[in-house]
Amino acid sequence: MRVISRYISLEFAKIIAICLGAFVAIYLVIDFFERIDDFLEAKLPLFLALHFFILKLPLVLEQGIPMSVLMGALVTLGLMSRNNELMVLKASGIGPALIVGPIVALALVASIFDFALSEYVVPLTSIQTNHIWNVKVMNRPSPTSFSEEKVWYKSGQVIYNIRVLHPKRGLLEGVTIHIFDGNFRLAERIDARRAVWDGHSWIFSDGIFVQRTNDGNFTAEHFQRRRIALEERPQDFQHLEKASEEMTLAELARYVAEIESEGYDSTRYRVDFYGRIAFPFTSLIMALLGIGVALYQGKKGGIAVGVAASVALAFVYFLIFQLTLSIGYTGNLHPMLAAWMPNILFGIASMYIFSQAMH
Repeated sequence: MRVISRYISLEFAKIIAICLGAFVAIYLVIDFFERIDDFLEAKLPLFLALHFFILKLPLVLEQGIPMSVLMGALVTLGLMSRNNELMVLKASGIGPALIVGPIVALALVASIFDFALSEYVVPLTSIQTNHIWNVKVMNRPSPTSFSEEKVWYKSGQVIYNIRVLHPKRGLLEGVTIHIFDGNFRLAERIDARRAVWDGHSWIFSDGIFVQRTNDGNFTAEHFQRRRIALEERPQDFQHLEKASEEMTLAELARYVAEIESEGYDSTRYRVDFYGRIAFPFTSLIMALLGIGVALYQGKKGGIAVGVAASVALAFVYFLIFQLTLSIGYTGNLHPMLAAWMPNILFGIASMYIFSQAMH
């Protein structure tokens, strides 16, 4: 029995390695040709571009492991079926549990490894890759600091301090803006609960407007709603938003708790928090899916059809995963449900396919 389990495990691991290597190579080659012109236009040394792509490896591995596990499960069992090995094992009285057990066990190991990558490695490398791309390649100004997740950002004669960024929604929360004159003396200060972009200018709400008078004194005015013209647009803040992949789960949980305690909207980060937990389990779901499809196709026909079907199902899975996350970001779906719904749906579908294959 141990020999059979070891044989299946080794075959499964070899195919995962081949598929993962191919996925990483294709991803990096496409990414290289898409970005290399930008590196050349920025007149950056080649070693920096090489460093950038090396730093992206953990993120690419994290994304590629689930697909590799799916293909590994399907090809391993598909080849065993084509070579009549599955038929021999069944005829010898070996049950399905012993056949698929090593695959499920390795898929669980892959899920744990994927989680470790996303928790301990990807946050560190993502910070560096985002800095290289945004600051060195795209020549965008970097934030002065991320002190306790608050963004300090200087643009011309204006310094922004923003508690929570939602650039895709055109929303800034917990905003303090210092506007200086030509001698870099404070001319105006705006403190507001939020600022919303209406397509033409920023509309600030629930704040205080402080302005220096000609005699050097300052006047303060409370306002509920005020339109203020600033050069910055929402897209100018997009690269300043600290991406969730740059934070560990502990940092993300702490950030959610902090901004919620201050009354700001944490929906996006709460969805990302649950998504970071749910995504590594994709490898296990993909293995179950691959097992079911491979065994079912073993009854019905060719491995090529099974591979095509699994690739299509994997594409649908990731499409649904992104869709449910997007719905969760809008607040129309509970954050935990938004992150776990694809795993639940495809887990049920995988078990159904497996049960049909066993009949």
